[in-house]
Amino acid sequence: MLFKIKIFSNLVNGILIVFLLTLVACEFKPVYKKANILPELCSIKIQNEKNSAPLYEIKFKNELQYILCDHKIIETKYILNWEISKNNRELIKSESTSLRRYEETLLVKFTILDANNQKMLFSDNIKSKGAYNILEDDIVSTITSKTSVNSDNAENAARLVLDKIYLFILKQ
Repeated sequence: MLFKIKIFSNLVNGILIVFLLTLVACEFKPVYKKANILPELCSIKIQNEKNSAPLYEIKFKNELQYILCDHKIIETKYILNWEISKNNRELIKSESTSLRRYEETLLVKFTILDANNQKMLFSDNIKSKGAYNILEDDIVSTITSKTSVNSDNAENAARLVLDKIYLFILKQ
């Protein structure tokens, strides 16, 4: 019995060593170890939304501002201009018209400008999609579903933009 435990222990240690050697051989570098990325992300100033902005635009800007940098920006190196367009599309319509399903798509077009000379450094766009039901008999559920999708779409769009910005900063 002791012999089997010793063999199993050696086997586990051997697998662990092979795994670690594989990580070292492929030059694995954890993302969070990148020390200079946080100040770069904090140096991005986000353009304000329009005066009469819908709630999803405000939610998008606030979420993006928070996940980019959770403290006050000291020095601005980049400016992020953005524009959101929203599109609704009917997916399912029942014959009795008591239930409908809609897809909401947010298309975010954004550009990163150099703060010194206003030169465009990076431009891209992302899509964030969500779906909600409209129930003729249950207004509260319909409003809750629509509001939730609206909020989740804006948060998801902000995180997708952050991913693109992160990749851009890494290439710099």
